[in-house]
Amino acid sequence: MQYKAGTATVVSGSEAVSGTETQWLSNVQPGDSFVMAGVGLVYDVASVDSDTQLTLTAPYGGTGKTGAYAVQRDFTSDGIPEMAQGDIETAAIFTRAMRKLQGLLGQLGGVAGTGATIYPSIAAGKAGTSDTEYFWVSDSGTLKLYQNQTGTGVEQGEYPNSTTLQEAVDALAGYEERVLALIQSLHGDLGSLRLDFINQSYVVEGS
Repeated sequence: MQYKAGTATVVSGSEAVSGTETQWLSNVQPGDSFVMAGVGLVYDVASVDSDTQLTLTAPYGGTGKTGAYAVQRDFTSDGIPEMAQGDIETAAIFTRAMRKLQGLLGQLGGVAGTGATIYPSIAAGKAGTSDTEYFWVSDSGTLKLYQNQTGTGVEQGEYPNSTTLQEAVDALAGYEERVLALIQSLHGDLGSLRLDFINQSYVVEGS
């Protein structure tokens, strides 16, 4: 669930956010997302300085204002925000989630396109490849791509492994259910509604 107690004040061009009747020390942590109601701009929290002071990772780009806000606190293990009934600015948060998923799926294409073999270590990869050939090494939730450059394993990039990608797919399926529940709670006259994120389509059946 989002943390939305009190009100927040943001100033255009400033990373500082001040709160009134907020308890941010016990309810917010670095890495959470911050959004002002009615603005649609999502920022990451860099630090929680006090119960009434946050610092964002980037200067606030919208118009300065005081009012309702939300801190997104729930994420999957690979950083995709999770929405719940009653959240605000769900469109902005949902867009960020979809972009994250899109990036993960794009990385999957990069993983599949190399044709390189996965090795248990850099040393094993160097021993099993020739000069200029590529190899993968699994490392705590990711696959790192290396190139054998005259006997040295030079890292080329980092990609999610199959477990991380499956979590992303599961999160996508979960979003379909949450969005359906949210839309139908607001528009009960729609009848049956089906979403297809992959093909970017929807079907509404009369009630």
